[in-house]
Amino acid sequence: MEDVTKGSNTESRNSGGTADVLPKERALATFDVVKMTNLLDGGPDKTKRRQFILSPTRDMAVPGKYFWTRHEAVREHIHHFLKTHEAYWESFVPTREEASWMVEYSMVSGSLMNHYGLFLPTVAGQGDLDQKIRFALPALQCKIIGCYAQTELGHGSNVRGLQTIAEYDKQTKEFVLNTPTLASMKWWPGALGKVGTHAVVYAQLILNGKEYGVHAFVLQIRDEEHKPYPGIELGDLGPKLGDHSNDTGFMRLHNVRIPRENMLAGHQQVTEDGEYVKSETKKKNDKLHYATMMFTRGSMVKGAGGYLARAVTIAVRYSCIRRQGFSDNKSTSYKAEEKKIIDHQVQRYRLMRQLALAYAIKFTGSWMLTSFQDLESGEGKKGTSVEIANVEALPFLAATSAGLKAMCTFMAWQGIEDCRKCCGGNGYLLSSGIASLAADYVWQTTAEGDWVVLMLQSARFLLKTLKGFHKGESVHGPVDYLALVKEPGFSATADLPLSASVSEFTDIEYLYNLFKRRALAAVAIASDSLQRRVSAGQPYDAAWNETALELLNAVRAHCTYFLFTNFRLAVNGAEDPKVKAALTRLCALFACSNMLDEPQWAGALTPQHVAYARENIVRLMDELRPDAVTLVDAFDFPDRVLNSTIGRYDGNVYEALYESARRSPLNRADPFEGYKEVLQPNLDLELLKQGNKIPASL
Repeated sequence: MEDVTKGSNTESRNSGGTADVLPKERALATFDVVKMTNLLDGGPDKTKRRQFILSPTRDMAVPGKYFWTRHEAVREHIHHFLKTHEAYWESFVPTREEASWMVEYSMVSGSLMNHYGLFLPTVAGQGDLDQKIRFALPALQCKIIGCYAQTELGHGSNVRGLQTIAEYDKQTKEFVLNTPTLASMKWWPGALGKVGTHAVVYAQLILNGKEYGVHAFVLQIRDEEHKPYPGIELGDLGPKLGDHSNDTGFMRLHNVRIPRENMLAGHQQVTEDGEYVKSETKKKNDKLHYATMMFTRGSMVKGAGGYLARAVTIAVRYSCIRRQGFSDNKSTSYKAEEKKIIDHQVQRYRLMRQLALAYAIKFTGSWMLTSFQDLESGEGKKGTSVEIANVEALPFLAATSAGLKAMCTFMAWQGIEDCRKCCGGNGYLLSSGIASLAADYVWQTTAEGDWVVLMLQSARFLLKTLKGFHKGESVHGPVDYLALVKEPGFSATADLPLSASVSEFTDIEYLYNLFKRRALAAVAIASDSLQRRVSAGQPYDAAWNETALELLNAVRAHCTYFLFTNFRLAVNGAEDPKVKAALTRLCALFACSNMLDEPQWAGALTPQHVAYARENIVRLMDELRPDAVTLVDAFDFPDRVLNSTIGRYDGNVYEALYESARRSPLNRADPFEGYKEVLQPNLDLELLKQGNKIPASL
């Protein structure tokens, strides 16, 4: 179907007249958009590399994806994914950073994201050399398709409680896998339902009747005709809220045998005689098999910034196009000029606070990737392998990735949804790109651990670290602020330092001190509250549960401090003065909006703090207004990635909305399918024959 509309600067029957709006907005910018993009990417060379990573999809737009059936969504995802990657299988292994770009800028996410994001890193990081050759090499080229079968119908975040079992049979030198109860079936893994040929199965290892905890096993689940092997029941879970290209599935196992060599043996092995042998590395840290989960959570932090950035890009551009409410209420003509909706203060605040958050999360995601590279060996830096070199750093990074994954995915989901609401009725259309984004992203708040469970997991680390410091142990890195508890006169309930004037609320160092003090106080208060309950005779687990709200608040404060810290580092690292000035304003807006809107500040701020923050927000929004479009342009999302009728780079949104509506399958024929069977019998056809005329009988 050919388009009948054409973008222009003048309204007409076939033009919305908005072609010049976004170019005029970009002309107002106070900084060079390319320099901001380079800073977000980590430098000009990184920007070039990212754009190269995106280049295979340059001519692969998928405007019809919002009309796909479930079967089409799965098929088209696989087709798109394989076509994108096939030319590079022989010569290219992406780094962790490059893989994160693939996720952030994906056009059709789905089953094979699990293959590369979970299955392959697990085999590469936890398998021995033989297993890497047998499974990782063919997986790199999609000769086999893998999934990550950990979660069960009855168990998710509590990995230690998984009920799938793997018993060793010394006679045959095989492991026998079973999901012995209904609740123990594997439930939720992507690529399991229909696409995968192999699975990394997490199961309780049992040797001679003795439990050895959760271990990972490679299991081929489908044969050369892509049918399940005997003893394996597989299926898709059915329709979900979103993520329709992913065949999220279930698996039941009944006496399924695999070779002894299929237990991932990079850190431990079972001998032919059934003896359990740990590697020297695992003797130092018994939780190495959780490394994939940690890396996945960390990558989800990076992804959270990318997905929120998509939503903000669409919402800001549309809010500069869409007009609502007359600029001059004295005029009585319907032709009087109307305001851009971004110039309504509440709309501007909703958008800009999410814009600031997107920048904060993206900077923090980059920190996570750097930390993972420091954790890994050289091999891990070059590709997708996960070789743990710095085992001592694992506890800190595991706790940090857990808390940040929880906080960032939850805040990103809230932000995406609020951006969708900022787009009004058109934001409800799938063609907007933002409605489907909201539905497709929400699962990430519970994937790889429910967000509240992960927050409380991070709380255990914070309290353990604080307790260790009181015993004389050193603290460093993102928790070094805990050392301030030994300052003379420290009180967790003392008022936060008050600035001398409202202008200090744009001072990044002053704001940094506020966030640091708030995090310290929240952790100290939660720790004291827990200890009071324990000292009063409560069992530790009961005391922990009764302190959970305070613990959650402490982790919120800690993670927010950490987000601000990384934003501050980015501001301080900006070399271009104009970029630095814009980032400083955005960073201050992030801080002030967080103080007003987030619960961890309740009771910590004086009325004067609140008044200064509110006054400063209004000023910062006015100062940032000329940069609104350019700040989202800096994310550098091509139109084919946004796939949005209302977030287009050229601003021709009304033309795009109309053309998309014309392509709806319901519009292919009149009357609609089923009309004669269900509606026609109920209609007054003689009355309808009159048309738009007054009947003569009246």
